[in-house]
Amino acid sequence: MLKPAVILLAIASFTLSACGKPWVKRDQEPQTTHSQYKVLTWNDWNLLGKRSTTRIVTDLSEMPDFGVSPVLEVSSDGKENALTSYSSPKPFYVQPGPFDMPFSRAFKRILENELLAKGVPVVSSPKDAIIVNYQVQSFFYDDKGYRLPASPESVFGLATAIGIKEYGNWGSLSTIGAGLVVTELVRGLIDFGAVTDAEMVLTTSIAHGAELVHQKSEVLYIRPEELSLYMTSLPADRPTRATATGPVEKLPVQTIAIVTQ
Repeated sequence: MLKPAVILLAIASFTLSACGKPWVKRDQEPQTTHSQYKVLTWNDWNLLGKRSTTRIVTDLSEMPDFGVSPVLEVSSDGKENALTSYSSPKPFYVQPGPFDMPFSRAFKRILENELLAKGVPVVSSPKDAIIVNYQVQSFFYDDKGYRLPASPESVFGLATAIGIKEYGNWGSLSTIGAGLVVTELVRGLIDFGAVTDAEMVLTTSIAHGAELVHQKSEVLYIRPEELSLYMTSLPADRPTRATATGPVEKLPVQTIAIVTQ
């Protein structure tokens, strides 16, 4: 059993090493390259939140139903308008992601902070709010370049298949304990050569009834040894929670006579 000091040291190391923004290239086919961001430091999570919220408020500002408007400031020469923030008659609510994914728990707060920085109100309840959904999917590549979905089950299964010691049953472990176990297994898979690279896909969306009015995805490279920060044991494909932009219809109230003897 791991001592408390060892667990705390491991958690601290994850926090400090979790996230930078250099462009990296990966050959997808001969004579072609594909560029995307790579997550190296915590600041990259903040930058990802800034890009996501910029796309959200920009898209919604073009849709009259939501009432999101840019706030312009006249420059000192009186000729140009500079975008300073946004206004919204309705607050924003960020729908929580999987509770057992460290990145998801942190990213909800990051989105809230970035929305506030853009001048729009943010609330802790979805009632009468614009609901922002986000979804995280992570993948890893094997030594042959095949992309595999990253989940506790896939990591445990691969580790068992190639003979790396299995540390227990994921479902019986606490969130912290499970994260430590998966991290240790991934490191073993990296040393074995079974995991060579990793990516994650972040998708933000806003729905108006059954209509998707905003949906954008961004693909980023992540450190393979930090895969446990982006994995969940919960179903990856969660339903999108819709925003109601029209008036809320109240249910009719009927008076019922109660007869007592």
